[in-house]
Amino acid sequence: MSSGTILWLLRIVALLFTVFISLFAFDVKDEMGQVHMRDLLSHLLPTLFCVLIIIISWKREWIGTLVFFALAIVYAWWASDHVQWILLMGGPMLLLAGLYGFAWVRRKRTLAP
Repeated sequence: MSSGTILWLLRIVALLFTVFISLFAFDVKDEMGQVHMRDLLSHLLPTLFCVLIIIISWKREWIGTLVFFALAIVYAWWASDHVQWILLMGGPMLLLAGLYGFAWVRRKRTLAP
């Protein structure tokens, strides 16, 4: 696989994961079925954080590697009672960390003389 293909695959997977976690923001209705903006925004904070990490990691893949790996570990610790949650959320984060790491190593090899 070429470096360009790896980078775009990584970015597409990261954006798909971000869209996936943003779907959880639609679960903010109260007992009356009304959506409060404060609740919606608080549920979209992880999405905004992921977008920020994707932007920062666009040319610095090592940052994406560290952040997504750390997020996967923290989430696994936080949701330790729910293995299926860890697989559903932590699995894609570990995949992203691995893809970012692979892209970072690949970029270092191509830039090395």
